[in-house]
Amino acid sequence: MTLAAVLCCAMTTPMLTSCAIEDNPAPVTDYKPFPYDSEIDNSVRPGDDFYRYALGQWFNSSDPAPSIFEQIVNEMPLIFNNMLNTSNDPVMVTLRSQVDQTLNDDSKNKALLSERLQMLEQVTTGDQLNAAFANLHSLGYSPLFRLIPFAIEGKLGINLITSGAMTREVTSFAARNDKESLDSAVTAYCSHLDALGFSQERIAQITENAIKIENIEMQAFEYALELARHPQPITVTRRASSGDEQKEDAVFKMMGATDQELKEQVLFTSSIGIDSLILDFADAAQSPSNVEAFRDYMIYNVLAQDLPFVPSINKQADRMNMLKSALQYNKYYKYRLLTESYGKDNICKQQCQDIMEQMRKNFIRRVDNLDWMSASTKVEARKKAEAMKFYIGYPDQWNDKLTPKIEGDVLLATVTQLRQNAVQTISSIRGRNADVLGWDLWASMAQFTTDNAFYLSTANSLVILPAWICKPRFNNDLSEAAVYAVTTTFGHEFCHGFDAGGAKYDENGYYRDWWAPVDQAAFQAKQQIMIDLYNQLEVYPGLMADGQKTLRENMADYGGQELALECYKQRLTNQGFKGAQYDEQIKKFFLSFAHLWKEERELDNEMLEYLYEVDTHSAAHNRVNGMMRLQDDWYRLYDVKPTDKLYLAPEDRVKIW
Repeated sequence: MTLAAVLCCAMTTPMLTSCAIEDNPAPVTDYKPFPYDSEIDNSVRPGDDFYRYALGQWFNSSDPAPSIFEQIVNEMPLIFNNMLNTSNDPVMVTLRSQVDQTLNDDSKNKALLSERLQMLEQVTTGDQLNAAFANLHSLGYSPLFRLIPFAIEGKLGINLITSGAMTREVTSFAARNDKESLDSAVTAYCSHLDALGFSQERIAQITENAIKIENIEMQAFEYALELARHPQPITVTRRASSGDEQKEDAVFKMMGATDQELKEQVLFTSSIGIDSLILDFADAAQSPSNVEAFRDYMIYNVLAQDLPFVPSINKQADRMNMLKSALQYNKYYKYRLLTESYGKDNICKQQCQDIMEQMRKNFIRRVDNLDWMSASTKVEARKKAEAMKFYIGYPDQWNDKLTPKIEGDVLLATVTQLRQNAVQTISSIRGRNADVLGWDLWASMAQFTTDNAFYLSTANSLVILPAWICKPRFNNDLSEAAVYAVTTTFGHEFCHGFDAGGAKYDENGYYRDWWAPVDQAAFQAKQQIMIDLYNQLEVYPGLMADGQKTLRENMADYGGQELALECYKQRLTNQGFKGAQYDEQIKKFFLSFAHLWKEERELDNEMLEYLYEVDTHSAAHNRVNGMMRLQDDWYRLYDVKPTDKLYLAPEDRVKIW
């Protein structure tokens, strides 16, 4: 299946002639296709389970059609593969040529890898270990630690020291706390050392030491994963609490930090666990056994990163995997290549920008009209909403300074240059203000093909990735009800700035209490109502939802649907819809919202139970049913009665924003 081209700016009808939302004529009939009523199960009362009502035919099918999530999972790799095969970018042309040469003869790559491993094999002292560590960083490797772009106190590109965790397999195993699989992955990598002249005795020693350090490192990496799941409040420190500042700084300098950066405290560590690992490494010079352990870990680390480019050793190193592996380190450049190859016209950037600005205006107006918030807190909320930055799809202007310079004819050397360029990209955004070329950060940390959007409180910034605003999800060939249902996710991310955690940060990304005490008490009372409402729902029969754990996401869902529905109602009014035709469009919006969260994992109770343990989002059916319970229009349009399972009395339908 290939992803159909999106003609955002050349519609066959005049309804969206310029990807904007203002300059449209006023039809009173929706002539565009609406496929989301084909799976309705009329045997289910909407008021009992709207999710099953809207999607029942899909649930009941012996061979359910793939959801949009599944379609995108299948189609985005095809977009990536097409770019790898067809891009005329000079770097890609060079990469393809060198990959083809390597598949015929990889002796130069093998020799270069062997040279790097032998350099590490000669390490016997602490000074040599430090020199090797610094050399690997200069080559773009990240043994043990890496500098990742982060945002704190209103600035982008503060470098957060975290664990290396470079191999995809190891990272995924760490996320699941699967030590056995982690050890197995390290062992599998190290087994290839025999083809590079290492004895079996030496391989066993390297494997043992690599497993030892990798498990310590992955414990530290877990904290970084936790930050991603629960980023507020963020606690980072530049100094170790043990008073070993000089030792810490020495490691930072080996990773490329300057004296001025250390003085200005641009570099941060993210947890005591990582601090401890840094100090363990700094102390390795005092113990020969520790020198050996860290040295062997670096041998494994270099091997794991370079093995994809030596097909005579790694039998899985086919052409496409080699091309993908070459670009995986340089996310900014990969993001740029995919955007330019796929075509900016296929990404509805301007249309979504217009809708986001409309949501901002509506949110501010809603704040002004709140009856539970005092004037002083409203001022602060407006300031934050007005200051929020939107990064939608791709940058208006790419930073050519971040284009990698490729020289030479050896694939592994070219990959090294791509890694080095990525490190330089990270360095170039240290300490930069959040409103200055923020895309340098976002495109360096995100993936073009990731079907997602996100908000970061510490930068007060909202990012919508391209995959979310292309077909098949964002589809202007369908009824606008379907399009506006997708924009609930825009409002969702916006409202993360005002949920139970995001509301603790101000317009500049500072962790600051801007709430009047009486308003904070009222806000917390509304949060408790939301918690109680979701505690009434089931993940699956016998397992009740956890409203506390999912509170922030539920609050964002609520705000997102409120903002999107209001924008759609304004759109319908401007087009001249009235009465029954108007109501029919609102019903389409609710059905589209249910389809937005049609997911295959809803068919698997084991997966639902796993997600209940690890995910802060509600299960998809609860995201839909929970929101419907709060919409007055839903009760009216679907004749929801007090005897229905989802019914809430009007006074119990919490209103926040």
